[in-house]
Amino acid sequence: MAPPASPRPGRALEWEWPIPPIVFWSASGLAAVVLFSVQVPIHATAYAVPVVAAFAIGLLQAGSLPIAVWHPWAGVASFLAGQVVFGLVGAADPGQPWPVSVPQLLMLCALLIVLVVRGADRAAIALWVAAVVVPLGLAFLPDRGATPDGLVANLVTSAAVSALVLGVALAVTVSRARLSAALDEERRTSAAEHERRLIAEERTRIARELHDVVAHSMSIIQVQATSAPYRLTGLDDATTAEFGEIAASARAAIADMRELLTVLRDPAAEAETAPQPTLAQLPELVASVERAGVPVELEVSPGLLDGGLAASTAYRMVQESLSNVLRHAPGAPTVVTLRRVDGDRASLDLTIRNGPPPGTSPSTPSAPTAAPIAASSLGPGHGLIGMRERARLVGGRIDSGPTADGGFEVHAVLPLVGGRPEEAS
Repeated sequence: MAPPASPRPGRALEWEWPIPPIVFWSASGLAAVVLFSVQVPIHATAYAVPVVAAFAIGLLQAGSLPIAVWHPWAGVASFLAGQVVFGLVGAADPGQPWPVSVPQLLMLCALLIVLVVRGADRAAIALWVAAVVVPLGLAFLPDRGATPDGLVANLVTSAAVSALVLGVALAVTVSRARLSAALDEERRTSAAEHERRLIAEERTRIARELHDVVAHSMSIIQVQATSAPYRLTGLDDATTAEFGEIAASARAAIADMRELLTVLRDPAAEAETAPQPTLAQLPELVASVERAGVPVELEVSPGLLDGGLAASTAYRMVQESLSNVLRHAPGAPTVVTLRRVDGDRASLDLTIRNGPPPGTSPSTPSAPTAAPIAASSLGPGHGLIGMRERARLVGGRIDSGPTADGGFEVHAVLPLVGGRPEEAS
C-alpha cells in the first residue's frame, strides 16, 4: 500500500492509513485521556494556572489528538491555542520547565506521531516549527519566574526532543513506503511469472491434444495406405511401392510425435487416454452443466455438429466458459451459439454469454472469468488465458468482457479448413 497523500488545508484526509481507523481512533483517544489526567493537576498546582483554565488548556491540547485523526490542521490549531493560553495565564518558579511544560512536550510528541502516521507530513512539520516559535515568543513575557538559562535550556530541550520524534516518525513512514513499493513490485512480478507459467502449461496441454488429433489422422492414413494394395485391384508395382512408402512415412511420423509427447507429458500426471472431444459432444456437455444447476441454451447452425468434426479447440472453449459460469455465476442463464460464417475465409463463430447470477442486481457485474482457474469436473484449463492461447495457435481471435446486464460474454472466431475448425497452422 502506498503512503497516504499529504493533507490539503481546509479539508479532512481520506481514510488511507496503514493502521485501521478504529485502532487509530482508540489509541489516540486513550492517549488523550491519559495525558489530560496528567496535565491538568500539574498545570494547576505547579504553574499557578486557574483550575478552569487548566481544564480548558487540557481539553484543547489533549483533544488535539483525536481532532488530528479527523482533520490534521484542526488538531494543530487546537494544540497551539492551548499552548498560547498556558503561556498567558501560567507562571513558573525558578528551575521549573518554562514555557514548555513536561506534559505539553509529551503531548507535542504524541501529536507529531499521530500526524505522521495519519499521512499529514506537512502539518507535522508546521506544528514543530510553530511549537518552537510560539514558546519563544512567550518567553519574552515579563514576570513569569523563569531564569534566562532555564528558558534557553527548556526551549532547546523541547525543540530537540520533538525534532527527534518527528524525524524518527518520518523515517519509519518512508521506510514503510519503500517496503510497500518493493512488495507491490514483487507481487506484480510474481503475478506476471504465474501467468507465464500458466501460458506455458496451456501450450503444453494444447500440444498434447494436437498430438492426439494428428496421430489419429496419421493412423488412418497409415491403415489406408497399408491396406490399399489389398483393397484395390490392378495396381502396378510402382503404385504399390508408393502406398508402402506413404504407410512407412505415416508410421515414422507417429513414432516421432510419440517421442515428442514423452518430453511434453508431465511424469506425475495421469495419462490421457480418452479421445479428443468433438463438437458433436456439445449436447452431452451442455446436459452435464444443466444437471449442475445452470440453464444452458445451445444454438447451433444446422449440420454443424454432424459427422463428429474434430473441433477440440471450439469444444474446449465452450467447456472452459461453462466451467467459469459454474464457478463465478452459478445458476445464471447461459446461451451457447455456434454458427458457420462463409466469406473470403470460412470461419466458426462461437459465443458463450451468461446473465447475472440469480438474486443479484442486474446492474452489478458478475465476477470476471479472466482470473486463472484450476481444473474442475468439467475438464482442465486456465480460464481466458488458455482460451486466448488456443485461439492464437489456430489463427483465430477471442474477445471477452462483462455485459451491460451484469453478465459475461466470450466471443471467438476460429478459421475453418475443409469444413472443420483448423487445429494447427
